[in-house]
Amino acid sequence: MFRRGKKFDKRRSAFFKESAFLRWMIAVIATILLAIFLHFREVRIDLLEIDQPAKNYMVAQIDFEFPDSDATVVLKQEALRDIGRIYKIHDAEIKRVRQRFETYLVNHPNWRNDNPATFEEIYNGLDALVAVLSKANLTDERTFKKREELDLSTDNYFIVPPLDSEEGNLFPKSFWEKVEGVLLDTYKLQPTTALFILDFFRVEKWRVYNDIDAQRLFRNRIEHQVPEKYTKVPAGTRIIAQGERVTTRHMMMLNAMKKALQTADNRWTFHTILGSLLFAVLITTLVGFYLWQRQREVFTSVRSLSLYVTILCLVLFFAKLFEYFLLHTGSAWFEFVRYPIFIPFATIMLSLLLNTEISLFSSFLLTIVADLSLSFDHVHFLMINALTAATALLVVKKLKKRKEVFVVSCKIGFSAFLVIVIYNFSNYTIFSSAFLIDILALIVNLFFISLLLISFMPILESLFNVMTDMTLMEYMDPQNELLKRLSLEAPGTYQHSLSIGHIAEYVANAIGANGLFCRVTTLYHDAGKLNTPQYYTENQMISGGKTFNIHQLLTPVESAYIIKSHIPDGVSLARQYRLPEPFIDIIEQHHGTTLIKFFYAKQCQEMKDHPDDIDEAAFRYPGPKPQTKEAAIIMMADSTEAASRSLEENSEENIRNMVDRVVSDKINDGQFAECPLTFQELYTVKQKLVEIIKATHHLRIKYPEPIKKIK
Repeated sequence: MFRRGKKFDKRRSAFFKESAFLRWMIAVIATILLAIFLHFREVRIDLLEIDQPAKNYMVAQIDFEFPDSDATVVLKQEALRDIGRIYKIHDAEIKRVRQRFETYLVNHPNWRNDNPATFEEIYNGLDALVAVLSKANLTDERTFKKREELDLSTDNYFIVPPLDSEEGNLFPKSFWEKVEGVLLDTYKLQPTTALFILDFFRVEKWRVYNDIDAQRLFRNRIEHQVPEKYTKVPAGTRIIAQGERVTTRHMMMLNAMKKALQTADNRWTFHTILGSLLFAVLITTLVGFYLWQRQREVFTSVRSLSLYVTILCLVLFFAKLFEYFLLHTGSAWFEFVRYPIFIPFATIMLSLLLNTEISLFSSFLLTIVADLSLSFDHVHFLMINALTAATALLVVKKLKKRKEVFVVSCKIGFSAFLVIVIYNFSNYTIFSSAFLIDILALIVNLFFISLLLISFMPILESLFNVMTDMTLMEYMDPQNELLKRLSLEAPGTYQHSLSIGHIAEYVANAIGANGLFCRVTTLYHDAGKLNTPQYYTENQMISGGKTFNIHQLLTPVESAYIIKSHIPDGVSLARQYRLPEPFIDIIEQHHGTTLIKFFYAKQCQEMKDHPDDIDEAAFRYPGPKPQTKEAAIIMMADSTEAASRSLEENSEENIRNMVDRVVSDKINDGQFAECPLTFQELYTVKQKLVEIIKATHHLRIKYPEPIKKIK
């Protein structure tokens, strides 16, 4: 077996020297993210819908207490029983008594003999008393004390016996004493003045009215002060019986039990966090060991390993996000999505971007991890995701165009449909609305998976420099700007590339290499000839029946320089047209470091007297040598296709000898020393090259001349 490919780019070599450290970093990040996914497990309780009969009998799984709204209402009612009415004096009553008092002052001027106060002082005192009576709130002693207990203001509140809102009421002596205190302290009246006025007002009967607004505000304040009543529910207590109509009380009990279960998980304790982390380390170690044993190329490549971890994390993230959406947006959604599908998303992504074997292993592992960590029905989730993932593995390899993702989803959906039919049939719900809801949820689920695949595939291909069959098919479009230039400006080169692509694809498929990749990349491998197309034989125009070779005007060194310049020119054009890196690799490697023999031999002939003065490096392509099987196959297809054009007789023996000679020259020149091509594969390549070139140069029968009719 030839040695595996060496890394030829210095920057790439430096990058991969650090790959061990980067792999450890990727493993640490993956472990932390997995630990978070495993740690934050949602507690699922069978969901109920208010005013609907319960489907199952439910009991308390743990001791808990819940806010009992019924008991709280009773407490509030008890607290409000101590609250009496709050009255206010009618403004008309105050105005009526004031007018009587003012009339008394006018009609009985002798009041001045017993009172030293002036009329102005009496009048100011009258205004103050009217203000106090207008603001006065009259209530019983219990209501007054309740306000004091709640630290509510008792200003303008006066204790009075029960009042009659229809008839007039005489206010007690205590009321007028407090009013007198307000007049003296707040309004600074003279005692004699205050007493003179009050003596007139205290003998009046006052009509009052019930202040509804003040009572409502006070009652609301008392209700808010009453603490919520919590009722304890021991484990094993029945919460609701089957068929019982669901009430708000039942919902509050279920929510409280869920919170108690979450608290019992001790999510933020050291031991719980460490347990989740150790479990994540165990899974990461298992995956790492598998990659090291079975997927060594993925394990050693930082790029492939990063891609692999990114896909796994994306699937777990979307699964957790979907679970959170269902659990926290109402009960109905969880009832609609009884059979969620996540794993086929990872299966398809891994199959297309990495390989089928790693997709199979990862799909199995993801199904187990998600089933243990998510709140869905474990049996249903496991079965439907395992079966749909297996279906995806069988059909995804035929995916060539992005729109075919929807076709694959339909095939996956068919297998999921069978599972849903079986489950509903066994539960006697096959003819119910639940079955139709399951089918509708399945269609929506697969539609979103298709959208995610179409959205994320190009992003991951670009980020991690991965070529899928879908991307390759897009680069085969003849309307591609670079291909259009080749077909118009260098038609000979374009036809030559088409022939090589056909040969390389046939040969690559025979040894299990990527035939489509060979076919597509060969379309662009000679793009550098666009800069000087006339210097290449296939593009030289025929004039007067003869081909003019411009190299007759150049020295061998100049000709060799121009010929091999199509490699760096091709790289430049490829970057200008933003071709993928694997295409650029083929452009650089399809000639390796081979010798441009024609001009080297011409130089040797011209300098036969000084052979030591010939610089062989000037006649070699810049390389690097082929690093992959595909690059080696394209090199051999290119050389043998060109050599076959010089054969005078296209017999199988001549073709076989030509292929053996060309391939032997490459081997002796060490061109395959850096690619993972085995001797057995090389033998198969040679056999297939003979077959395809023989088929390409098959003989046609000679049609006879048309017979002229005798008139």
